[in-house]
Amino acid sequence: MNRREFLQFSSLVGVSSLISPNYLVADDTNFDDFKAMVIVDMEGGNDALNTIIPTSDDRLSGYSNYAKIRGDLAISANDLSDKLKSCITDNNYLQIGSASSNPYYIDTQRTADSYKKGFYLLDGVFEKKVAINSLMPEVAYWMYRGRGAIIQNVGNMIAPYTKAQMRADHRKLPPSTFAHYQQHRLANTGSASSLSVKTGWLGRLVDKWGNMSNHPVYKMNVNLASYGHNIAMFGEHSTPMNYGINGPVHIDRFLDRGFEEWANSQKYSDLLRDFYTRLRQKNYLEIKGTVDDWNAISTNNPFSSVTDSYGNKIFENQSVKLSQLAIEMADTSFVTPFITASKLIAIAKQKGLKRMAIYIRLGGFDQHSWLAQGHGMRIRGVSLGIDAFMRAMDVNNWLDEVALVTISEFSRTAGGNSSGSDHGWGGAYYVLGGVKAGNYGRFPNLTLGDEQDYTHKGRYIPDISFSQYYATLLKWFGATQEIIQYALPEIVNFDIKDMGFMKG
Repeated sequence: MNRREFLQFSSLVGVSSLISPNYLVADDTNFDDFKAMVIVDMEGGNDALNTIIPTSDDRLSGYSNYAKIRGDLAISANDLSDKLKSCITDNNYLQIGSASSNPYYIDTQRTADSYKKGFYLLDGVFEKKVAINSLMPEVAYWMYRGRGAIIQNVGNMIAPYTKAQMRADHRKLPPSTFAHYQQHRLANTGSASSLSVKTGWLGRLVDKWGNMSNHPVYKMNVNLASYGHNIAMFGEHSTPMNYGINGPVHIDRFLDRGFEEWANSQKYSDLLRDFYTRLRQKNYLEIKGTVDDWNAISTNNPFSSVTDSYGNKIFENQSVKLSQLAIEMADTSFVTPFITASKLIAIAKQKGLKRMAIYIRLGGFDQHSWLAQGHGMRIRGVSLGIDAFMRAMDVNNWLDEVALVTISEFSRTAGGNSSGSDHGWGGAYYVLGGVKAGNYGRFPNLTLGDEQDYTHKGRYIPDISFSQYYATLLKWFGATQEIIQYALPEIVNFDIKDMGFMKG
């Protein structure tokens, strides 16, 4: 093991996660139930208008204005919901077995046609106000099951300022309002007013709750990403545990075969030797334990009976198994982290943990061009991943114990940008699991340059801040108002602090 390998290892597993002993797990007497949040970050700016389509008759916020402004990028006014519902079996299960019965299928080589073919109108609790893109039949299915909530026009917002107020005083705007890195950081710190905040909203929650158990095996916050760390889970005194999207990093070989001799050699500094000592004494057995748990849950699979909408078992071994029909129009790399998240929740349940937050980071949503193809492949992958997760929770009757939460640094502009869309602001998001099903908030006035468009391109000023969105989740998670205020200091700027989309 040379120095380069050590540095690569350190970067991969996250040195700070290995040497920080602050955990939030297991048998805390303050909670007598289990709850898990899975944050799905669609990084790059998800095009919300083509994910959740406005279908009302309203002159300003309805479909006609949407279609006029979006032009060639608009999803066709073709309701596929009856065809999709015909695929739901008598036992309330979605089963699409062939191309002819697949409501979004046109040609597996033409994702753009399927993307713009139509939508699934959500009726009943949704009062026919919104629809789901045709490439997301699985998400639509869970909405029909009453397991989804849509929250309209959410974004980074310091306070409920008007367009005129923000134009008059730019300090009322989130800094660098339409820039990726800055808006992503603000969305994850939960503080829209400053880029200097060094902790995240979930990290501050862990700081406030403190060490809740005498059995430090897992942290509450698990960063599940193929690249990078996420500030949302870092507090002043806590860091997330980092997993790869395929499971925990196996460090046995690194620690057991020559590392001690390498770290203690005269060529390296006291700092590295101290690092090894701390790692060995405090964390090695814990990290090794996560590998053992992972191997056990993979061998004794609690989701062995779970199949996708095409009848394929999707939790067999470590691989993702999907039908050819499903994968030709999907970014299937998106499915794997949802399967891993399901297994982590199963481990947590077996160990008696009470709270867990998992962060899934999905990239590639910055579609300035090639929107129909690129965005289509990604939302297809997201829908399949969500379906795998929801089916795993459903088969074990855990749906009321989880909240699968979508976020993005911003939505896209309503006005087109050649074959794509530009950086926007407020957009619709959805939460699945233990929700009160429905459509929360309102679609903005879509008219370009009107009072809700900060520019003349369809960058809509949010009605709901990320602070309000997260506060609703933290209340469901069990946080007191005092702790919510600490985790989300800007929540005081908003009269409504609970959007009401989570069950009690």
